[in-house]
Amino acid sequence: MSPTEAEELQRKKTDLENELKSMEEKERTLNEKIKALEEQWAVQEERWEVQALEEKVKAKRGAIDQLEARINKLEEKLKTPPHEVSDEVLKPPEQEAKEEAPEQEEIVVMEPDMAPENVPKPEQEEPKKKRRFF
Repeated sequence: MSPTEAEELQRKKTDLENELKSMEEKERTLNEKIKALEEQWAVQEERWEVQALEEKVKAKRGAIDQLEARINKLEEKLKTPPHEVSDEVLKPPEQEAKEEAPEQEEIVVMEPDMAPENVPKPEQEEPKKKRRFF
């Protein structure tokens, strides 16, 4: 081996060692970045879960407020003597909802063959024959 070949091999070895160190450093930084991103993802998931829980709590608060209002209304009905009770307090919740909605008339249409005079009476029907199966 000539000295130039030995120098060339030494230079190549140094270059490869430097490249290896560079790659190891890059690997460390990429792993650190992955860790940071995974932590950010975990935080984001927590945010979503908290947001979902906040929405559920808000909905439940609304339901509870409605129930408490209804309880207060019923308690007020119980405290007020009948002659002092206003019409609004005496109305059941179903009646209040009906009064708020416009009333619609129901129209029943009967076809000629369904009219009461055309329906055969039980006395007029032919007696049914009893059949026995063996």
